[in-house]
Amino acid sequence: MNNEFLDIILFAIVAIFLIMRLKKTLGSEKGKIINIKTVKASILKPKTTTKTSTLEPKDEFLEGASQAFSMIVEAYQANNTKKVQELLTEEAYKILNENKSPTHIKFMNIKTSKIISSSEPDSRMVHMVGFKSEHYDLKANELITVSEEWGFEKEKNATDPNWKLFSIKVVS
Repeated sequence: MNNEFLDIILFAIVAIFLIMRLKKTLGSEKGKIINIKTVKASILKPKTTTKTSTLEPKDEFLEGASQAFSMIVEAYQANNTKKVQELLTEEAYKILNENKSPTHIKFMNIKTSKIISSSEPDSRMVHMVGFKSEHYDLKANELITVSEEWGFEKEKNATDPNWKLFSIKVVS
């Protein structure tokens, strides 16, 4: 009877030790298990409210640029840039198709975005936008923050309201 009691106590101590180690590992940033589908769905839920535009033209552009950023990055990672072709210049479309996305990196969300510069060379308008975004590295099991500068252009008298991506510069 005494040996059985010691066995139970020993197993209880081992179980408590394992639970504490598991909690410590899963509770840390390195050991955090992230369900990409759940996180992504909660981040990218569409807004159901309709609103009249009270945004300044630059704010409205930045909101559209952020939406375009998400759509283009997700299409690139799915190797399906055809669905966002109308948001890309011919050169940008060609380059994105020639360079395939790494399969172990998944886009999560945009942390910040800001207009870096605006100019009107020739017959077009150009905005350079800085994006800081988070991506999930499946191999390393960690979030990566990436800083990029994207160039959007639009003809001044174009009837198409969409701006087109013409350049991407990775800052960090």
